[in-house]
Amino acid sequence: MRRSSFAFSLITAAILVTAPEIAQSAQRSALVPRQVAAPASDLLDGTLRLPDPGEGAVRSHAAIFWLEWESSGEDRWAAEAGLPVTSGALGVAVQAFDASSFEIECTVEGAAVPVRARRDQLLSPEFGGQGVQRLDLDVASAGAASIRLVARSRDVPAPAVLVVRDAADLVASAHVDTHMLLADRGFHLVAQVEREDAPVRGVERATARVEGPGFDAWIDLRDDGLSGDGAAGDGRFGARMPAGLSGRYAARIELEGRSGGAGFLRTTRVTFQVTEPLLELTGTASSAVEDARRLRLDIDADGVGDAQRVQVSAEVWAHDELGRARPMAWLSRIDAPRVSSAAPDRWTLPLWLDAGWFSATGLRPPLELRAVRVQDPDHLGVLARADRLAVPPGPLPPSAGRVTTTISRLTGFTVSGSVPLTPGDDSTPVIPNPGLMLSHGYCSGGSPWPNGDFSAPKREFSDPNRNRSHDQFANRLAAQAAGYTSFGVVGHSQGANAALHLLTYYQSPLDRALGPRRIQSLGAPYSGTPLASLGFFACGVNDNLTPSGSITWLAGIPTWARREVYYYTTANSGFFACQFLTALLLSNPEDGTTEREAGQLTGANNMGHVTGWCHTTSMSQPAQYRDGARNAIIDALAAR
Repeated sequence: MRRSSFAFSLITAAILVTAPEIAQSAQRSALVPRQVAAPASDLLDGTLRLPDPGEGAVRSHAAIFWLEWESSGEDRWAAEAGLPVTSGALGVAVQAFDASSFEIECTVEGAAVPVRARRDQLLSPEFGGQGVQRLDLDVASAGAASIRLVARSRDVPAPAVLVVRDAADLVASAHVDTHMLLADRGFHLVAQVEREDAPVRGVERATARVEGPGFDAWIDLRDDGLSGDGAAGDGRFGARMPAGLSGRYAARIELEGRSGGAGFLRTTRVTFQVTEPLLELTGTASSAVEDARRLRLDIDADGVGDAQRVQVSAEVWAHDELGRARPMAWLSRIDAPRVSSAAPDRWTLPLWLDAGWFSATGLRPPLELRAVRVQDPDHLGVLARADRLAVPPGPLPPSAGRVTTTISRLTGFTVSGSVPLTPGDDSTPVIPNPGLMLSHGYCSGGSPWPNGDFSAPKREFSDPNRNRSHDQFANRLAAQAAGYTSFGVVGHSQGANAALHLLTYYQSPLDRALGPRRIQSLGAPYSGTPLASLGFFACGVNDNLTPSGSITWLAGIPTWARREVYYYTTANSGFFACQFLTALLLSNPEDGTTEREAGQLTGANNMGHVTGWCHTTSMSQPAQYRDGARNAIIDALAAR
């Protein structure tokens, strides 16, 4: 069968080149970093441990094609794609600037398939402002399908994406097999076709086109037990990526074969950032008394490049009265390393342990750091890691074991860098200038919230048409709220993720907000969306919104921070869902961008799911943020 060309974005440059905003990981935050702390319970239940990379696989229910236009007579252009389909419902959608003018014909084994329904849609700016034409057909019997499109234009038509989904409940799934993607290390690309999350045997061709700096080639994926694919013949395919990659790459995967007597083709796409080595942990750690309350835990590293902000996380283990090792706490911090003036290549990554953990847990030295990881705060890739680092015995802060406290006071918000303060504490200062921040999401053209639905004092966050990491977004959110001495956040989509990131990693007036709900969210992709990897947004790929990036980010969000979030999800009912093209790719229910399952935030407050509303404008139903009744509730309960 002829290999069809396929792709996943209308803006190739946005796919393969990291947005400038995302690349500025060396930029120092203007905010005061928080020493994040969480109890052992967040470790034991897996909340703060990195997930298996396979949990962040990018899944697709369809085949996606990049249309190659050829002249078909005067002022006529044609493009064609072929694939095997099964009997039953067949959805065909094309996205382009003038998609509604295309003539689309579908045949199976040479016989025309009648169109049951046609829908046209003009998309919002987040989707590039293009159009979608969708056809729904009924295929009488399985066979080889051909989709032919004709465009009438004097010039070559603009690029277009074609998505085809048949009735077979098959899903393409792909991921890279490690969180640690460094230029001097190897890793594998892994893919499979799934049914109900289990691999489907019958794949006869598994290939990937990998594109990025200095590399552009088709590679074969193998099910031989030697390619990072698990056991030979288990239905999982893999390929080792060539050494020397550095930068952002996109792997576009085709999986073709037969299942249940019918042929199938499923495609998906994985994006990943390969980083040049920045530092290497030396395997040693030390401690020092910082003040009466804090013990500084220093992780030693050899720096390779220029010192820049990193996220350092570690489990702190101690011992009970019987000498058994037990987890005491989890610590994390986003900050720049301390660099020795005498030896610029010697770095120290400090974490601060509150002495109250000793009395709250009853544990005692010796201490050990486990599951140490150093990550880039923007693309979240692991830069260095260590399973265990022993902390040599040393003095403890004077208050260790002498101050009675509770774990709830040792986690959460921190004032003046050291003294824990839980929400609602009697020592909360009087706030003279409270406010409410209304935040848009990724790539938005402006604030989506109806201004009249929210009471003053309020401010609409504005950072239009941008592609930001959660960390960069959080810093800008805090900067625009700088006029308030306290504020709450109402966040749409990524705006809610950014608010949660701000609350977790930085000190800001968000800590001091008073009221029932500190952060309220609508349509937030807490576990990501495959569209962020597939590239259907106008601003390109966002590492923090991909399925892999999102669950990696969540592995750094403690339960105490999640409890401050109140979230809503929506979807549109009916066969056509919200966005006629992305509905062929996503799992129902979904709102055109975010699948309901991916909009859940474990440990937070689920305020319900309703149908009849979509993620943004220009979809089949009203935008979710225009629900006046819900907005009235959000406004009344917002902390300020």
